Amino acid sequence: MTDSWPDWLLNSFASANQPQFYSDENVYFGPYNRLLYHLFGLQGPFIVSPQYRIPHSIRGDAFDAVSPFIVQIYDKKNELRPVLFIDVKPPASFALDSKRKQADDEMRNHFRDLRHKLATPRLPGISAFGTRLAFYEYDAATNILTPHAIVPDPVILNDVAPADQWNFDLLESDGITRFHQVVQDVMSMCHTMRDPNN
Repeated sequence: MTDSWPDWLLNSFASANQPQFYSDENVYFGPYNRLLYHLFGLQGPFIVSPQYRIPHSIRGDAFDAVSPFIVQIYDKKNELRPVLFIDVKPPASFALDSKRKQADDEMRNHFRDLRHKLATPRLPGISAFGTRLAFYEYDAATNILTPHAIVPDPVILNDVAPADQWNFDLLESDGITRFHQVVQDVMSMCHTMRDPNN
């Protein structure tokens, strides 16, 4: 396991990490797409499916939603099953409690939508504000999602998505290590799932 990314991938993220793009998550789609193909390969069983922006005029609410990058694999019945997803937000939003809450809510909704399609015992998900990451995981056997949701207090205005939940940076060694651990776990689960002896 390495504690750095290849230069070509670092250059992609460096290009996106420019101040003029601080409010635009679109500039991170290319780097994250390259990262996922770098880790999961082009010629293997995995498919990286970048999703699309859903304009608020279609959804009927006050903000646009972006569906996540979903890494999928074909199961034994040749049906695509989700094994990992990443939801990307712009770095400028991170400082706002409401945007972190929105990101956390969207992550939990993605798990609600994807959990019935699983072929692996766990589904990891990653919330990204630029390169700042929070790691989530759903366990199908127990129906438990971590980190646990923080319930809004009915009286006190509490922070339901604290900043320290996004405590890894994709470009720092601990973030790189954690990201590799998640991918290795996914690979291991998928190998077991696709093993003809199982």
